[in-house]
Amino acid sequence: MLFMIRLPAANPREEDMPEITVNGISYYYELHGKGHPLVFIAGFGANHTAWRFVYPAFTDRHQVLIFDNQASGRTRDRGDLLTVESMADGVAGLIDALGLSAPHIVGHSMGGAIAQILAIKYPDKLDRLVIANSAAEWRGRPLMALKGLIDVIKSGGSLDCQLEVSMPWLFGHEALADQKRKAELREMILDNPTPPSLEDLERQFHPLREFDSSGTLGRIKAPTLVVISDDDILALPAESERMAESIPGARIARIPGGHVSEFEQPEMLAQSIRDFLDQ
Repeated sequence: MLFMIRLPAANPREEDMPEITVNGISYYYELHGKGHPLVFIAGFGANHTAWRFVYPAFTDRHQVLIFDNQASGRTRDRGDLLTVESMADGVAGLIDALGLSAPHIVGHSMGGAIAQILAIKYPDKLDRLVIANSAAEWRGRPLMALKGLIDVIKSGGSLDCQLEVSMPWLFGHEALADQKRKAELREMILDNPTPPSLEDLERQFHPLREFDSSGTLGRIKAPTLVVISDDDILALPAESERMAESIPGARIARIPGGHVSEFEQPEMLAQSIRDFLDQ
């Protein structure tokens, strides 16, 4: 959730990636590598750069799609009220428009919620499913944390204040206790060419508040991996475990660190995903 990081280096062919319009949504997207398609879906407040440290591990054998979700980055839409289902519909349309055949889907946090609905509603559109740092519903602490950040921004809180509010629930205890690592993570958050606006955050907050897939997880047919970070205080390990238990045949991979595993443990996250996709 809420990632603001540097764009990955691009080669000349990939430098100016196009936008594509799907059902009135102009998606910014990038395609990297060749092979079986692999789609990464970012979380709350995040854009395609959230996967900066993860996706390069897959371009040797996959055609990787990273993109800006509705109400994030360079993607533009009509400003309609968002739901997780409508965002999943958009991703399904994007997959079709780009001609991606049965891609693997990886979703983080809110992106994991979108991935769940994609797998439930469009089972024939994907091969394997990875849900990282996510849950079947968001209640209590996660919503309070996000609402608190939105309120700080609304009240004119400085960027330093926003960081002080958000970093304790984004990162794990060990990373925050290491001052050098904490400073590195802080710079990652600050270095984002298209950070979310207040309007973007408010639009994406509504889908999380209304989301609940707990009664439909049994309909997921895709082989599924649930990635759990042991110090995640937004998608609590117990909540992620409960979600995994409701998905037929789902496997669990555990990694250290907090909620934003793409930053804290990108190598471990990538390795967990690769091991699962290679099975």
